[in-house]
Amino acid sequence: MAALKGSKTEQCLKDAFAGESQANRRYLYFANKADVEGQNDVAALFRSTAEGETGHAHGHLEFLEQSGDPATGLPIGSTRQNLASAVAGETHEYTDMYPGMAKTARDEGFDEIADWFETLAKAERSHANRYQKALNELVD
Repeated sequence: MAALKGSKTEQCLKDAFAGESQANRRYLYFANKADVEGQNDVAALFRSTAEGETGHAHGHLEFLEQSGDPATGLPIGSTRQNLASAVAGETHEYTDMYPGMAKTARDEGFDEIADWFETLAKAERSHANRYQKALNELVD
């Protein structure tokens, strides 16, 4: 069998995973909005579809185990690998991604958004620490 890593098919899987993951989150957000508006049937439709999108995303991710986490490039599959990749992803978010986004937002005059990004950086640091603790304590 051909190697998936570096192939166009790998990129297709990464793109599809990102799209399905974003659809899931958007539809759950839309469901909450529909709930607020009293549109219970529409909210249920959004939630049901979001669950389907999760299944699609998981299918893509299962294939991507052959080449690594689409977010970090690290191996995934086992709990140990998944925790290590989660630590790396969360660490990137609190050390690079959100601080950079906060600076951009502040430079452009979007102080409220910059504050939001800075708050999220703190949350991501907490996530990274929790994953690292679990990884340190993991018994194989």
